[in-house]
Amino acid sequence: MAYNDEHIFQLILEKLSGEISDENRLYLEQAAREDDNIRRCLEEMEEASDVVGPEFMDDVYNEIAWSNVLSLLDNEHPATKIVTVGEHETPLNKTPEIPTGTTVELSKRPTALRTWLVAAATLIIISSLLYFFLAGTNKQPVPIAKNKIVIPSSGDIQLLLDNGKTIPLPGSEGNMSSIAALTNKEGEWGTLLVPTGKNYKLLLADGSAVHLNAYSSLRFPFNFSGKIREVFLSGEGYFTIAQKAEKPFIVHSGATAVKVLGTSFNINAYSDSLIVTSLIEGSILTSDDEEPEVQLQPGTEAIYRKGYLREIHSFDENITLAWRKGQYNYYNESLGTLDAVILHWYGKQLLFKDSALAAKKLTGIIERDKPLTDFLDGLGKTSGLTYQVTGDKIYLTEKQ
Repeated sequence: MAYNDEHIFQLILEKLSGEISDENRLYLEQAAREDDNIRRCLEEMEEASDVVGPEFMDDVYNEIAWSNVLSLLDNEHPATKIVTVGEHETPLNKTPEIPTGTTVELSKRPTALRTWLVAAATLIIISSLLYFFLAGTNKQPVPIAKNKIVIPSSGDIQLLLDNGKTIPLPGSEGNMSSIAALTNKEGEWGTLLVPTGKNYKLLLADGSAVHLNAYSSLRFPFNFSGKIREVFLSGEGYFTIAQKAEKPFIVHSGATAVKVLGTSFNINAYSDSLIVTSLIEGSILTSDDEEPEVQLQPGTEAIYRKGYLREIHSFDENITLAWRKGQYNYYNESLGTLDAVILHWYGKQLLFKDSALAAKKLTGIIERDKPLTDFLDGLGKTSGLTYQVTGDKIYLTEKQ
């Protein structure tokens, strides 16, 4: 799960120059709320822009090459000079050219800009947030980290590349797609985004298969070149891992990690504070930020709850894996727990005018391919509930 850093920085520049669209502005604001590094970078640049004034964007385009900010930190005296671009203004959509060996004393630049340069350079090293915009720059691969990502609430299934480009994958729901068909030379990693109400099956480069549930994402490499195979999951996914004893497979999801050699298992990680790993076949080692790894046997699952001891017990495959058939089976389950399923499958939120209704126990099936009103009408017949749909909210009350 990760924001594309280069794309985010481009949106920051658009916002500062006043050229950002409403859609991109909302995306950037959400990213800033969810990622402290992005928020700090945006605040630093907005503050610098306020201090320097209208000339700030010209200074950005004409005096800053981010690759050289990095080289500044490598210099024995980083506060004295920095290689700069040419004299003429560089449009936002054009890569600036760097005259070889040209330097400028930072002391000759505005004090606020000099302070901002140091702050921005520090942010690069600490958070790996900012990336180069220069053609031909030797970019570092996007770091493997526990980053968050914005999953679309509707629309097509998408593949987000590390260069900020997005490839829509319409009509691919439920079909197995090979990584070979998605591989793009422009990036070593990609992030698959499955919006509300859809699911997607993906065959990775090593032959491992992943089935993603609705409102989920998977960050993966186009080729597994290291000593281990790693992917990052947000939401829910069913994994069938190709056996390679010399190259373990690791699935990161929130605070947990699952290490396997060859097996089948399900991970439900819609919430970072509650992650359930269920083993179907083979053997896996699961660990989290609070407890050491433990080995699971087929038919058992590990439940991670933030702040609590890990729980391990058996599970019913017909319930845990029903989502793969487009069903959610619930038995003697609180009505309030169905809210997450309704949100992920239909993009709507359950609300209760009487909070006691959330604890009401129910048994039944939700079928993803059927209208939501079928489920809601069923509640009226079996549980004496009535509903009102307003936008993306569903209000439930007891019949009078």
